Amino acid sequence: MDMKTHSPCPVCSHQELADNGRPRVNENFPRLNERNYHIVRCRHCRFLFIDPEIDLSPAEWRELYKQDYFAGSVKSPWQIRLNNRELNQRLALIGRYRQNRNPQVQMKEKLLDLGCGQGYMLEKAASAAYEPYGLDLARNLEPCFENRFPFFEGSLAQAAYPDAFFSVVYMDSVMEHVPHPADAMKEIFRILKPGGLFLMIVPNEDCLMNGLIKWVYTLSGRAEKYGKIKPFVTPYHIQGFNRKSLRTLSALNGMSVLSLRGFGGSYPFWKAFPVFSKSWWINLAAWPFGLMSVLTRSQVQLMLIARKDPPVAASGA
Repeated sequence: MDMKTHSPCPVCSHQELADNGRPRVNENFPRLNERNYHIVRCRHCRFLFIDPEIDLSPAEWRELYKQDYFAGSVKSPWQIRLNNRELNQRLALIGRYRQNRNPQVQMKEKLLDLGCGQGYMLEKAASAAYEPYGLDLARNLEPCFENRFPFFEGSLAQAAYPDAFFSVVYMDSVMEHVPHPADAMKEIFRILKPGGLFLMIVPNEDCLMNGLIKWVYTLSGRAEKYGKIKPFVTPYHIQGFNRKSLRTLSALNGMSVLSLRGFGGSYPFWKAFPVFSKSWWINLAAWPFGLMSVLTRSQVQLMLIARKDPPVAASGA
């Protein structure tokens, strides 16, 4: 296929591209024609994206998320405790990087949970003495969080927050859903205060598990159907990141990377699923590969912490 027919990379604008297969399909997806779409990898920053761009309106995306995105989100008591512990750990990590904040400023720092989903981080941030704000395309807040925190239903651009408004922007499993990641990063840079932090979590498309899945597809004679990201079936990932594309996205949009680490792979599945259930067997089969991914630094998730550097003062004459 002639790569010259594709759009430039949405992250770095390079035009050296490689076809990475066709996406899985969902017949209920609006205006879907499988033949029109390809998953494309940028040869420069290794970013994965869909071309041509999926032409859903914000309202149509919102309806998809309302239909089934949180349908399988019922968690066991152990999974709830794990999620709470992870949120607390991330806030503690943010706190360590924010130690250089002005101690004379007594007012609470504003934290934006960009793509806040059911609202659990909002509650944790409030308990950690932040002033939390939530934003999401669809309103999926738990009833106990309704009307407790400022919430905007819509896109980041539509929210039109003031310049330098937030000390922290938190974005967990969201950027892979954003049609124009470079534009989103520019807006995050604008609304962050100088010295403010951006914490983002995305799936790692170069993880070991993806390599295993590709191998299974190839052995079953369906290699052309393997495309990594899944834009047309839940969880509707329309972009795909790895370490290089995250560093490129940050650098091109004025952010200094403080930390970029992988996590996941050593998940104690036996605490999350009933013994001998289908999910238990699937996770048992995948667990050795998860442990191997820890050793090879190719885990399923990536966490980026970046900073908006304060402007450099002009030197005196």
